[in-house]
Amino acid sequence: MNKYKNLLINVGIFGLSAVATKLMAFILMPLYTLYLSTEEYGIMDMATIMVTTLFPVLTLLISEGMLRFTLDDKSKAAFYITETMLVMLASCVLLAILLPVFDLPIFGGLGRYKIWFLLSYAALCFPSVMGTVARAMDQMKLIAYASILSALIMGVLAYALIAGMNLGLMGYFYSYIVGNGSAILVYLFAGKQYQFIDFTVWRNNGSLRKQLWRYSLPLAPNSLCNQIQTTVSRFIITGVLGISASGLYAAASKIPNLLNVLQQIVQQAWQLSAFQEFKSSGLKHFYDVIWRVYQALMSIGSALVITLSPFIAKVLMQRQFYSVWPLISILVLAFYLGAINNFLGTIYQAYMRTKPLLIATIVGTVSCLAFTAMFVHSWGILAAALGVLVGSLTIFVIRVIDIRRLMRVDMRPFPTAITMGLLAVQSVATLSQYGHYLSLSLICLLSIAGVQCYELKPLINLMFGRRKYTA
Repeated sequence: MNKYKNLLINVGIFGLSAVATKLMAFILMPLYTLYLSTEEYGIMDMATIMVTTLFPVLTLLISEGMLRFTLDDKSKAAFYITETMLVMLASCVLLAILLPVFDLPIFGGLGRYKIWFLLSYAALCFPSVMGTVARAMDQMKLIAYASILSALIMGVLAYALIAGMNLGLMGYFYSYIVGNGSAILVYLFAGKQYQFIDFTVWRNNGSLRKQLWRYSLPLAPNSLCNQIQTTVSRFIITGVLGISASGLYAAASKIPNLLNVLQQIVQQAWQLSAFQEFKSSGLKHFYDVIWRVYQALMSIGSALVITLSPFIAKVLMQRQFYSVWPLISILVLAFYLGAINNFLGTIYQAYMRTKPLLIATIVGTVSCLAFTAMFVHSWGILAAALGVLVGSLTIFVIRVIDIRRLMRVDMRPFPTAITMGLLAVQSVATLSQYGHYLSLSLICLLSIAGVQCYELKPLINLMFGRRKYTA
């Protein structure tokens, strides 16, 4: 039972971190939509998207490799961490060289804020990598401390600078940089992560470097393709419909991020446990158990957000932003499929089979972009939302078929198919606002909850000691 105990502890720690950061994003959303124009909101979202898109490109996601290999052998941690930090510094230098590119019209005015964009990149990416170092070195509590502090500072500054001093978009950049930058200080001094940097160990370790990069390199384009589904779609909207339309789509995309709080908590804990328990006995049994819990959380959470979406939108989306709330249901359905794809992707990483991840993601990305480009003129921003759904569904089909080469995870096909069907009905009814769509949505939610409770019954029996669980 230790593996399950450790997983629950990690869920709790990551929960504090995710709630602090993601919850603050939702607390600030009414502020942004009230005080920023649709153009300013579009630029703000473009900056966020470009940071998350460039991170895997410029760092080649070496931090994921550092985590995987450090957990296997902490005696070599100094090499892996030093290599990762040097790559992070190099990525900042490279981005500084590339800054003139953002003057192009396709970036919707982001070029006017080039320096602030560079600082935003450093302020977000360094804490992210240092948080991964904390996971690798068992500094789990440090992640929660850093996240809570940075979220509080960012929130207080945002309200003071945007609402109080009316600084608009610059108020956002100031609060974002200072808030996230404070986490760097926590990791450096409270966590003493500077002690993991050792250039004497870093030199003359070609074999370790080769091993690290062989694992990490396929992850970078895989992550990039995932981001491209959102990024290029946003470029298509901006180019065809304008930056204001991109801002409206960005606002609708924020509501499904409520689920990212839950998904991030479980996914990070699951990834850590999947790596740590890879060589232990009963691996398939462990993965089967986690799948049932993961599926229940993601499906019930998705159905709940779709049901509450019109009410959540009224609170979080001010002025003209509220008009796009029906898109939320489609984006939530896409999120649900993406969450399953992430679960399966972690199994590939545990087996150190990162290349198949890339193939499925490329096919899904091409599907997403092709669909969006074909229908954006006639369907507007709805085409982008449906494009993300098509891309996520494509990746899901490929991975479900391919994963059997590594491990036959019992994904419970019949209950899973019922759950997906109910979510699809719920999404379409909400999007079309057909008849008594709220009542139908509630029925779907209760039905999904019933199916998942039935699926979790063996685990409940296990918890209360009634009988042994068998997958």
